[in-house]
Amino acid sequence: MADWPKLQFAEKDWNLQSQKRLVEGFFQLDQLTLTHRGYQADSVGPMVRELLVRTPAVVVILCDVERQQVVMVEQFRIGAAMSELADSPWMLEWVAGICDSGETPVETCRREVFEETGLVIEGELRRLFTYYPSPGGSNELIHLYFARCNASNADCFCGQGSEHEDLKVHVISIASALEALQTGMVNNAATIIGLQWLQANLDQLVKGE
Repeated sequence: MADWPKLQFAEKDWNLQSQKRLVEGFFQLDQLTLTHRGYQADSVGPMVRELLVRTPAVVVILCDVERQQVVMVEQFRIGAAMSELADSPWMLEWVAGICDSGETPVETCRREVFEETGLVIEGELRRLFTYYPSPGGSNELIHLYFARCNASNADCFCGQGSEHEDLKVHVISIASALEALQTGMVNNAATIIGLQWLQANLDQLVKGE
């Protein structure tokens, strides 16, 4: 990684001049006025930007390595419903959820896996990445984990009714999941990232590494 560039600027090289809450609902939307240091000028801005404010969330690659299966959930997604594409607004995804107040990401993983699939994670979780899914307009952080499970114990239907969750649980062979990835049937970022990681690391997982 000798040629990986060092970023020129850091966390103190910008200035927030004002912040105003525009929307307070299921999501929060803020309007920011800011400046930041520039490559071609000393300062860029002031500029006005809207920021979708999100609480950190987790995504769990739920895998039964012994049976060569993964567990995913099918659910309705409003963003896909309102898309210009003619795709179904129901998506196959990894278990995922927002961290509750005072809850660690690992605690969130265990809670969400049980709520969404009826499964209990076996052993320790393995944190893979923490990343920004859409840093151009949101502060959301995703913590991506790998977890082992016994897929034969998965429920068929799950979800928290009080949160309008209506989930169908799928147990899928790893081979079929990776084929769906290669043929473009997977259309959401977290699931694509997780399947790509699984594809790259499957041999080591089978060996118990």
